[in-house]
Amino acid sequence: NDKELGRAMTTIQFRTKQPPGGIPTTVKGCPMRTAMGAIGGRWKPLVMLYLLQQPRGFGDLQRCCDDVANKTLATQLRELERDGLISRTVNNDARRSVSYAPTEDGVAIQPVIRALVEWGNRRLEQAKAAREALNA
Repeated sequence: NDKELGRAMTTIQFRTKQPPGGIPTTVKGCPMRTAMGAIGGRWKPLVMLYLLQQPRGFGDLQRCCDDVANKTLATQLRELERDGLISRTVNNDARRSVSYAPTEDGVAIQPVIRALVEWGNRRLEQAKAAREALNA
């Protein structure tokens, strides 16, 4: 709703919902900090984008994420797993490979990831138009 988007952030009330079982879901009572804590950072949104497309192994994710360092990717995956956004499955093959897939909570952020992709596409189009205008 465009009218909703135009309102100042100070007039919008953000409320946290009490989780079942008393598990704290917010960081300092702020839903935005909680969300950014779970999916913020350079690699987590990209990892979630690729996992929402299909379950993937560690090496496949590393290639998808422009060869992110092993340690960095491993840390990001551990944090996503800790926060309940992805699951880790050890396969019973000869290599004991691992695959990652989004959990129900991970799938729930798909609209957020999709919105980021759409916003990024608009930014790319704006940059292209600006370059073309300079070259004209």
